[in-house]
Amino acid sequence: MPTVNVEASVLRGVLEFISFMVLAIFAENVVLARALGVTRLLKLVPDHKAQIGDFCFPLVLVMGFSAPLGWAAHNLLFPWLRPHLPAWLPVGALRPLVYLTCAALAMAVSWALLWLLPRRQRQACHAQLSLAGCSTTVLGTLLICANQNYTLPQSIAFGLGSALGYVFIVFIVREGRRRLRSKEVPAIFQGLPSSMIYIGILSLAIYGLVGHAVVL
Repeated sequence: MPTVNVEASVLRGVLEFISFMVLAIFAENVVLARALGVTRLLKLVPDHKAQIGDFCFPLVLVMGFSAPLGWAAHNLLFPWLRPHLPAWLPVGALRPLVYLTCAALAMAVSWALLWLLPRRQRQACHAQLSLAGCSTTVLGTLLICANQNYTLPQSIAFGLGSALGYVFIVFIVREGRRRLRSKEVPAIFQGLPSSMIYIGILSLAIYGLVGHAVVL
Protein backbone atom coordinates (compact mmCIF):
# COMPACT_ATOMS: atom_id res chain seq x y z
CA MET A 1 0.00 0.00 0.00
CA PRO A 2 2.72 2.61 0.78
CA THR A 3 4.29 1.87 -2.62
CA VAL A 4 0.96 2.43 -4.37
CA ASN A 5 0.45 5.71 -2.51
CA VAL A 6 3.93 6.91 -3.48
CA GLU A 7 3.40 6.03 -7.14
CA ALA A 8 0.03 7.78 -7.16
CA SER A 9 1.58 10.87 -5.55
CA VAL A 10 4.39 10.93 -8.11
CA LEU A 11 1.90 10.52 -10.95
CA ARG A 12 -0.23 13.38 -9.64
CA GLY A 13 2.86 15.55 -9.38
CA VAL A 14 3.93 14.77 -12.94
CA LEU A 15 0.42 15.43 -14.29
CA GLU A 16 0.24 18.72 -12.38
CA PHE A 17 3.65 19.74 -13.74
CA ILE A 18 2.58 18.98 -17.31
CA SER A 19 -0.78 20.71 -16.85
CA PHE A 20 0.90 23.93 -15.69
CA MET A 21 3.26 23.82 -18.66
CA VAL A 22 0.34 23.37 -21.06
CA LEU A 23 -1.53 26.18 -19.28
CA ALA A 24 1.44 28.52 -19.77
CA ILE A 25 1.97 27.54 -23.41
CA PHE A 26 -1.60 28.00 -24.59
CA ALA A 27 -4.22 29.43 -22.21
CA GLU A 28 -1.86 31.80 -20.35
CA ASN A 29 0.56 32.47 -23.20
CA VAL A 30 2.87 35.34 -22.30
CA VAL A 31 2.39 37.05 -25.66
CA LEU A 32 -1.26 36.40 -26.47
CA ALA A 33 -2.73 36.57 -22.95
CA ARG A 34 -0.28 38.97 -21.26
CA ALA A 35 1.26 40.99 -24.14
CA LEU A 36 4.75 40.38 -22.74
CA GLY A 37 7.76 40.47 -25.05
CA VAL A 38 5.79 41.75 -28.05
CA THR A 39 8.36 44.40 -28.99
CA ARG A 40 11.18 41.88 -29.17
CA LEU A 41 8.91 39.44 -30.99
CA LEU A 42 8.20 41.91 -33.80
CA LYS A 43 11.94 42.53 -34.22
CA LEU A 44 12.87 38.88 -33.97
CA VAL A 45 10.41 37.36 -36.44
CA PRO A 46 11.85 38.94 -39.63
CA ASP A 47 15.32 37.60 -38.77
CA HIS A 48 16.80 34.38 -40.06
CA LYS A 49 15.66 31.11 -38.47
CA ALA A 50 19.08 30.53 -36.85
CA GLN A 51 18.82 33.88 -35.06
CA ILE A 52 15.41 32.91 -33.70
CA GLY A 53 16.94 29.77 -32.19
CA ASP A 54 19.85 31.78 -30.82
CA PHE A 55 17.38 33.95 -28.89
CA CYS A 56 14.85 31.31 -27.86
CA PHE A 57 17.31 28.79 -26.42
CA PRO A 58 18.84 31.28 -23.93
CA LEU A 59 15.30 32.46 -23.11
CA VAL A 60 14.27 28.92 -22.13
CA LEU A 61 17.37 28.57 -19.96
CA VAL A 62 16.90 31.93 -18.24
CA MET A 63 13.22 31.36 -17.52
CA GLY A 64 13.87 27.82 -16.32
CA PHE A 65 16.49 28.98 -13.80
CA SER A 66 14.79 32.23 -12.78
CA ALA A 67 11.50 30.51 -11.84
CA PRO A 68 12.84 28.75 -8.70
CA LEU A 69 14.82 31.86 -7.78
CA GLY A 70 11.65 33.95 -8.01
CA TRP A 71 9.78 31.43 -5.88
CA ALA A 72 12.53 31.54 -3.24
CA ALA A 73 12.48 35.34 -3.24
CA HIS A 74 8.69 35.47 -2.80
CA ASN A 75 8.35 32.72 -0.20
CA LEU A 76 11.64 32.92 1.70
CA LEU A 77 13.37 36.27 1.18
CA PHE A 78 10.39 38.63 1.36
CA PRO A 79 8.88 37.17 4.59
CA TRP A 80 12.31 37.38 6.25
CA LEU A 81 12.98 40.87 4.91
CA ARG A 82 9.60 42.43 5.75
CA PRO A 83 10.18 42.92 9.54
CA HIS A 84 13.61 44.46 8.93
CA LEU A 85 12.42 47.20 6.56
CA PRO A 86 11.43 50.70 7.72
CA ALA A 87 7.74 51.56 7.71
CA TRP A 88 8.09 53.90 4.72
CA LEU A 89 9.58 51.15 2.53
CA PRO A 90 7.10 48.33 1.75
CA VAL A 91 8.57 45.04 0.61
CA GLY A 92 6.55 45.28 -2.59
CA ALA A 93 8.68 48.22 -3.69
CA LEU A 94 11.71 45.92 -3.80
CA ARG A 95 10.06 43.29 -5.98
CA PRO A 96 11.26 44.68 -9.36
CA LEU A 97 14.84 44.93 -8.10
CA VAL A 98 14.76 41.44 -6.58
CA TYR A 99 13.27 39.88 -9.71
CA LEU A 100 15.86 41.64 -11.87
CA THR A 101 18.51 40.12 -9.61
CA CYS A 102 16.92 36.67 -10.07
CA ALA A 103 17.03 37.16 -13.84
CA ALA A 104 20.66 38.28 -13.65
CA LEU A 105 21.63 35.19 -11.64
CA ALA A 106 19.76 32.98 -14.12
CA MET A 107 21.64 34.70 -16.94
CA ALA A 108 24.95 33.95 -15.21
CA VAL A 109 24.09 30.26 -14.91
CA SER A 110 22.89 30.16 -18.52
CA TRP A 111 26.09 31.89 -19.67
CA ALA A 112 28.14 29.10 -18.07
CA LEU A 113 25.98 26.33 -19.54
CA LEU A 114 26.19 27.81 -23.04
CA TRP A 115 29.91 26.98 -23.06
CA LEU A 116 28.84 23.37 -23.67
CA LEU A 117 27.64 24.34 -27.15
CA PRO A 118 29.84 24.48 -30.27
CA ARG A 119 31.75 27.72 -30.66
CA ARG A 120 29.58 29.34 -33.34
CA GLN A 121 26.31 28.57 -31.56
CA ARG A 122 27.81 29.58 -28.21
CA GLN A 123 28.85 32.99 -29.51
CA ALA A 124 25.46 33.58 -31.14
CA CYS A 125 23.55 32.60 -27.98
CA HIS A 126 25.84 34.72 -25.79
CA ALA A 127 25.06 37.70 -28.03
CA GLN A 128 21.31 37.20 -27.47
CA LEU A 129 21.50 36.28 -23.78
CA SER A 130 21.16 39.81 -22.42
CA LEU A 131 18.11 40.49 -24.59
CA ALA A 132 16.52 37.22 -23.47
CA GLY A 133 17.29 37.69 -19.78
CA CYS A 134 16.08 41.29 -19.55
CA SER A 135 12.87 40.60 -21.46
CA THR A 136 9.52 41.47 -19.91
CA THR A 137 8.66 37.83 -20.60
CA VAL A 138 10.97 36.76 -17.79
CA LEU A 139 10.04 39.46 -15.28
CA GLY A 140 6.33 39.19 -16.04
CA THR A 141 6.36 35.42 -15.52
CA LEU A 142 8.05 35.80 -12.13
CA LEU A 143 5.43 38.35 -11.11
CA ILE A 144 2.56 36.09 -12.25
CA CYS A 145 3.93 33.13 -10.29
CA ALA A 146 4.24 35.30 -7.18
CA ASN A 147 0.77 36.79 -7.50
CA GLN A 148 -0.78 33.34 -7.99
CA ASN A 149 1.19 31.87 -5.03
CA TYR A 150 2.42 28.94 -7.08
CA THR A 151 4.42 26.20 -5.39
CA LEU A 152 8.00 25.51 -6.44
CA PRO A 153 7.14 22.78 -8.97
CA GLN A 154 4.27 24.88 -10.31
CA SER A 155 6.56 27.90 -10.69
CA ILE A 156 9.17 25.87 -12.58
CA ALA A 157 6.52 24.32 -14.82
CA PHE A 158 4.89 27.69 -15.51
CA GLY A 159 8.28 29.28 -16.23
CA LEU A 160 9.32 26.59 -18.69
CA GLY A 161 5.86 26.59 -20.25
CA SER A 162 5.97 30.36 -20.68
CA ALA A 163 9.32 30.11 -22.46
CA LEU A 164 8.07 27.33 -24.74
CA GLY A 165 4.88 29.31 -25.33
CA TYR A 166 6.97 32.28 -26.47
CA VAL A 167 8.93 30.03 -28.84
CA PHE A 168 5.64 28.62 -30.15
CA ILE A 169 4.28 32.10 -30.88
CA VAL A 170 7.52 33.15 -32.58
CA PHE A 171 7.10 30.44 -35.18
CA ILE A 172 3.34 31.00 -35.48
CA VAL A 173 3.84 34.72 -36.11
CA ARG A 174 6.75 34.00 -38.45
CA GLU A 175 4.57 31.74 -40.59
CA GLY A 176 1.70 34.22 -40.50
CA ARG A 177 3.98 37.07 -41.54
CA ARG A 178 5.25 35.00 -44.47
CA ARG A 179 1.70 34.48 -45.66
CA LEU A 180 0.83 38.14 -45.15
CA ARG A 181 3.39 39.14 -47.79
CA SER A 182 0.74 38.34 -50.38
CA LYS A 183 0.03 41.03 -52.96
CA GLU A 184 -3.63 40.82 -51.98
CA VAL A 185 -2.81 42.60 -48.71
CA PRO A 186 -3.09 46.39 -49.22
CA ALA A 187 0.28 48.14 -49.17
CA ILE A 188 -0.73 50.29 -46.20
CA PHE A 189 -1.25 47.18 -44.06
CA GLN A 190 1.88 45.28 -45.08
CA GLY A 191 4.67 44.83 -42.54
CA LEU A 192 4.08 45.93 -38.94
CA PRO A 193 0.33 46.78 -39.21
CA SER A 194 -0.59 43.37 -40.60
CA SER A 195 1.59 41.67 -37.97
CA MET A 196 -0.12 43.55 -35.15
CA ILE A 197 -3.58 42.71 -36.53
CA TYR A 198 -2.54 39.05 -36.86
CA ILE A 199 -1.28 38.91 -33.26
CA GLY A 200 -4.44 40.66 -32.10
CA ILE A 201 -6.67 38.07 -33.80
CA LEU A 202 -4.67 35.25 -32.21
CA SER A 203 -5.00 36.96 -28.84
CA LEU A 204 -8.76 37.26 -29.25
CA ALA A 205 -8.94 33.55 -30.05
CA ILE A 206 -7.08 32.70 -26.82
CA TYR A 207 -9.18 35.26 -24.96
CA GLY A 208 -12.37 33.57 -26.11
CA LEU A 209 -11.02 30.12 -25.27
CA VAL A 210 -10.05 31.04 -21.71
CA GLY A 211 -13.11 33.17 -21.04
CA HIS A 212 -13.49 36.45 -19.22
CA ALA A 213 -15.81 37.82 -16.60
CA VAL A 214 -16.54 41.51 -16.16
CA VAL A 215 -16.40 42.55 -12.51
CA LEU A 216 -18.81 45.34 -11.68
